[in-house]
Amino acid sequence: MKRIFLLGFTLLFLACDNPTASKKDVDPKLAVNAEEMILTGTPRYDILRIANAGGGVLKWSITEWPNWIKLSSFSGAVIDDTLSVRLTTDFSQLTYGEYVGVIKITSNGGDAEVTVRLSYSPPALKVETPTLNFDRHYLYTSLILSNAGGGELKWQIESLPEWLQGTQLSGSVFGRPEGVPLRARIKNLSYGSYEGQFRVTSNGGDATVKVYLNYEREVEIYPGVGAANISLGDSYTMVQNRLGTPDRNWYDRPQKTVFIHHFTYDELGLHFAVKTNSMILFGSGKVGYIEVHEPYDGMTEEGLGIGSTAAEVIAFYGPPSQTAGAQWIYNSGIIFVMQNDRISAIIIKSEDF
Repeated sequence: MKRIFLLGFTLLFLACDNPTASKKDVDPKLAVNAEEMILTGTPRYDILRIANAGGGVLKWSITEWPNWIKLSSFSGAVIDDTLSVRLTTDFSQLTYGEYVGVIKITSNGGDAEVTVRLSYSPPALKVETPTLNFDRHYLYTSLILSNAGGGELKWQIESLPEWLQGTQLSGSVFGRPEGVPLRARIKNLSYGSYEGQFRVTSNGGDATVKVYLNYEREVEIYPGVGAANISLGDSYTMVQNRLGTPDRNWYDRPQKTVFIHHFTYDELGLHFAVKTNSMILFGSGKVGYIEVHEPYDGMTEEGLGIGSTAAEVIAFYGPPSQTAGAQWIYNSGIIFVMQNDRISAIIIKSEDF
């Protein structure tokens, strides 16, 4: 059998072997990502990667594999890229126990053998997060489910409280934990504390998950600092981790040198904006603009919020430093948007925005 190359050492090997040689002058060489794999049973994680550690065209084929594994492909050609072969365990071919097999690969750049191991036992449900807590700032979380046994754990969620929503209420777990997204819906809820529970049933046992929601109006608008528990300078990614995927996402370009990325959470009454130099790479961009509007109900330290009157604004802040249409602009770093003598929106933004 010719020498086997493992991915990750390819470039170093070629550089040391002949630093002046072009890759086109090197024969093809078979490279795989592992000589031994511990299988989970699912093609999401059990992936055999085949690459060409040399030059030219590597032509390969899989000539032998265990009958309890299904392959996504059996042959192909690789030049500079890497090809992924997904392995699916066919549990219908197995009884509980320990299994070892070999996947044999032949090519015009050498041969390889990859040992695969599988521990197959009855599925067993394990809920990593048996208690979930929500509040007005943390409306999203993940229920973490694990398969403490083997094979395929098939699960489903039953009887969610009315104020809790799940986009995925059934699925499978193999050898790695899976996160199930859940969202608290506060629209039309009265202020107060809520609690409930729901069941997770499976072919590996059942479990009860307790859930709690604290929903109260809070002081969370600070001039020049932030609003809605988001500070100026927080990244887009931080906001998304806290509030979930935005309802809308778009950009404009008022100046040729920068892009303004806008994203909103319409049900919460929140509008954020990030200024970056890229139309696409804005995940790490810093929030420089926060606008709150109905149905958002956070307040300033003086108790001002959406719906407060113009007289109340003047009583605490005095006349605005300047106006721009419906906007009352204050040097402290807060802007009140007035409509019919009431606050319809509040804006907090950085000086360079």
